[in-house]
Amino acid sequence: MEPKTILFKGGVEVHFSRENAGTPEARSVFRCVIPPKARTPMPHSHKAFEEIVRGHKGTATWVVDGKTTELRPGDQLVIPRGAVHYFVNRTREAVEFVCHVTPEIFGAPYFEDVAKVINVEGLPDIERLKAVMRRHGLVPAPGLKQRMVFAVLRAARGFRRT
Repeated sequence: MEPKTILFKGGVEVHFSRENAGTPEARSVFRCVIPPKARTPMPHSHKAFEEIVRGHKGTATWVVDGKTTELRPGDQLVIPRGAVHYFVNRTREAVEFVCHVTPEIFGAPYFEDVAKVINVEGLPDIERLKAVMRRHGLVPAPGLKQRMVFAVLRAARGFRRT
């Protein structure tokens, strides 16, 4: 596969180095670059695949099934199938980590579809984002804070239309 990069509004980058669906070694490998205070994915889980994350640069804060872990360069975090998780960059510098997804049923097409929802002028359509997540095997699991933010965004979107 040709290396592929997907860029998101706010400076988030996803760089794919490997996708090989349909082979015995089916897995997807990609590096994420997350600037300070960037928007990051809403809490979610995935039932059909597990994820192994390795810290590469800086410190990313991951929450997996309610347990917080600071992922630093060289650290590894296993996210089992069904575990609700998310990450944030609470630092003043970009953080980077590499994700290995097995089996490879989740890859660049997911991030390309998310970019179409996120990289818009104004506010993204959260319900459309959740639909994209579900279509690619992710189960959105927004917490109370995210649900409140989404309600405000929906109200703002409705107000702009009137």
